[in-house]
This record gives sequence, structure tokens and C-alpha cells, in this order.
Amino acid sequence: MVSPMDIGPDSDLIASITPDVMTCFRRSHFFERLDDLLCPTGDSGLREVCGGDYKISERILETAGFDSDDLKDMFAVLRAEGACCDCEVLYNVAGSSRLKAEYWKRQAHGTEAKPKHGEAQ
Repeated sequence: MVSPMDIGPDSDLIASITPDVMTCFRRSHFFERLDDLLCPTGDSGLREVCGGDYKISERILETAGFDSDDLKDMFAVLRAEGACCDCEVLYNVAGSSRLKAEYWKRQAHGTEAKPKHGEAQ
């Protein structure tokens, strides 16, 4: 987790809104939708690739009805929770995800655990 000093002058605000923002993430099924795109089940479709940013998350949240002001706060909360990009949302913030489970399965088998950003997984 990032310390409050690392997230800038609005750290008190971010800390105060984090529980409510996390509720909004859960209520909109954000984590599940992101996991469906980065780690689809079976042969259900093409896997999107994290580009080292929040582009996939932004698309999901906009579709869920959040506006640009909401997104600014939501991404500040994600950064404060240790996620600097789409895949890190699932590795560091979501309670569980297929992407995280896949990572640990690869780790246990001694294969490359995490592809670099922009590489297919």
C-alpha cells in the first residue's frame, strides 16, 4: 500500500473517500468486468492486454456511468491502494481475481509469472 505522503496533498480526502469509492467499485462489478477482459474464462474471447495505464478501467467505469470527475477520484484511490495500471488493480486491489490466480499458478510452476505491459498473457 502506498503511504499517504506518496499520493499528494489530497491524501486526507483520498483516505476519507476510499471506503465509499470501493463500495462503488464493488456495486458496479468493476473488478469482475476488468478480470473478464484481462483474463477471460475458457475460450470466451480475446484477452485484452494491460498497457501500463488505466485505459481499460476507464472504459469500464465510463460505461458504468461515472464521469471524468468521478474517475479522477477513483483512480486516486486505486493509486493509493497500490495500483498504477489495469493489471495492478487486479493484482493489488481486488480481493481475488482469475488474473491473480493465474499469476500464482505460473509462479508455482516456475514459468514467467507476469508478462510485461503490452505483451499477451
